[in-house]
Amino acid sequence: MIVKRVLVTCAHSDDAVIGCGGTIKEFTDKGIEVLAVSICGDRINGFDKAMSMLGANFVALKNSYGKINTDVMISDLKNIFEDFNPDVVFTHWTNEILYDHELVSKQVIKLARQYDHDILLYELPATSVDFTFDVAVDITRSYTFKLKALFEMKEAFDVETFKNEVLPSVVYAPGYRGILTGCKYAEVFKSLGVRKPLSPYGRRLMDIEKLL
Repeated sequence: MIVKRVLVTCAHSDDAVIGCGGTIKEFTDKGIEVLAVSICGDRINGFDKAMSMLGANFVALKNSYGKINTDVMISDLKNIFEDFNPDVVFTHWTNEILYDHELVSKQVIKLARQYDHDILLYELPATSVDFTFDVAVDITRSYTFKLKALFEMKEAFDVETFKNEVLPSVVYAPGYRGILTGCKYAEVFKSLGVRKPLSPYGRRLMDIEKLL
């Protein structure tokens, strides 16, 4: 599969950085176009700077934290799917503590299957329940960019949330996942494939060079 365009969907703007910020940078460094879509358009302080740091374009839709209008979201996402026509779609894990995350995941997966796109689910260490993965991306080169992108969004959070929940997800999780997959820093994903209910086994490290 040749990848030219990647769509990253997230309920809240920081989710894209936490879940796959390094992978976004790995893609854009290879000339792959990445569009990050935050379903909620509030709490996006620094989202533009963070995505610029990672080399991605971004869109923030007109929903609020905890108050997503499902019908409007689906309509907006359909337009984005048709206009952008991604080869790969990243979205939330399916079992999430936060309702917004789970809602976005459910609807994005449905749409991605309709448009026959490859689907990868990302991990948010503070909210993903029973997360399992079968794809990993080595983000050793891009880890610093992921961390810097997160700090661009620091003002979107209260001090305690950033210190105790958000920052540790970026500081510690990539190193732990790197140990498990054989590199210094990694981001991990669950593959749903293309219109397949079960992910293919054995897809451990993703070689982005082979997607060009």
